[in-house]
Amino acid sequence: MNTPVINKTILTKLLGFSISLGLIGPANAELIGIPQSYPDITLNQSYLIYDNNAINSNTGLLKVVSFGSTLNEGPGSGNSTLSQSYVGGTDRTPKVMLSIAIDRATGNWASSNHNNANKVTIDFGNSVTPNGSGITPGFKWAGDINNFGWQQNISSTPINEYGTFFDASWTVTQDDYEDMPASMSQFVDNVLTNQKGGIKISNSAGFGDVSQPSVFKRDWVFGTNASMAGVQNLLNPFLTGLSTDLCSHNTSLNCISYLNSTVTADVFVPIPAAFWLWAGALGFILPSIRGFKNIIPIRRS
Repeated sequence: MNTPVINKTILTKLLGFSISLGLIGPANAELIGIPQSYPDITLNQSYLIYDNNAINSNTGLLKVVSFGSTLNEGPGSGNSTLSQSYVGGTDRTPKVMLSIAIDRATGNWASSNHNNANKVTIDFGNSVTPNGSGITPGFKWAGDINNFGWQQNISSTPINEYGTFFDASWTVTQDDYEDMPASMSQFVDNVLTNQKGGIKISNSAGFGDVSQPSVFKRDWVFGTNASMAGVQNLLNPFLTGLSTDLCSHNTSLNCISYLNSTVTADVFVPIPAAFWLWAGALGFILPSIRGFKNIIPIRRS
């Protein structure tokens, strides 16, 4: 009886098909590999806050909170930027920009019906009055996060590379703009809605010597001077529910670590430059069209 020979090409295709269906693959999340694109919103002075059982006993919640944000037009469109702040006067509290549900056993992205999970919520700055009555330019992006990955430990690099980079994919559900400057006139309401985008987060401290899966079974706060009481006071609205026990060992669970780190985050939507030329022209034409409606036609006698 002859033993059938499996064609390598067919085997490769079957393997790829299985991976695409999720039948074969790594147990832990890896970086999705979404390339940086524009337009982009950079989240300024950001902190990573993770609550390992925020949603339920199996699901944690990672939040990115920021004190400000900057909309970047991108090099293909002129490189104009616009910044807004979420603090000012007596308000010193940052805002939640991103929230991602995570399977605490694997570190993978988790689907969740939780109202505050898997969302992009980049709101107008404090000085912006929405609905056309503002006198300060501002922008707002909202959407749903539908995948998430992170860099695992690499054998050829130091262990602190573990947990240094994260990325995610998302879909825009709303984008609004107020009093945009002429150099960014292509940003008109809902110009990006329904587009697919990406997210990149970096965390200079990494997870240190805490390995998977322990790292997702404890709470942590990363950011500039995160271990200082003054910073924790500013972040206090987002620390509710976190453990009050400091982690004493790299295998400790159900505890919390406050680590000084440089955290950067970018949220972007890859749009071709040609599209922006069209959008900018549309933003210029629409006010003119509205003006025509008010012109009284001249009647011939």
